[in-house]
Amino acid sequence: MKTTPIARRAVGVALLAGAAVAGGCAGLPPAPQPGDYPLHAVSPPFALSWRILEEPGSVRADGLVERQNPNVGNASLQLIGVDAPGQIVSFSAPIPVYWGSAWDAERFTASLTPRGPATRYEVRVLSFEYTQGMRSSH
Repeated sequence: MKTTPIARRAVGVALLAGAAVAGGCAGLPPAPQPGDYPLHAVSPPFALSWRILEEPGSVRADGLVERQNPNVGNASLQLIGVDAPGQIVSFSAPIPVYWGSAWDAERFTASLTPRGPATRYEVRVLSFEYTQGMRSSH
């Protein structure tokens, strides 16, 4: 079977692209898993996992939000500081999270400036939207 120069180039380009993708993925760190984080909460249709990093004058949460329903298109999260009686004393701006692929877990980072004596920090779901346009708030 005789191949044309165009066909040979197409095969060569395909092989190079495949090698680049395979080589590029080999050096990536593994995706974070819920078990990588010490704090967890379930707020259907989501599971939240995070860690708190406190520094002078600021608090940050780094974590993972997993949608448990593939029809959820986006969510809004918030980091809150809670005092001993359970009142919210500090909160971050809403943190948008979007699902643009089939992956059900997305990373997030939220930060706040403490405004009162918090005994703990939590991440909560403020609202979310289904891909069909339905909306739900917590």
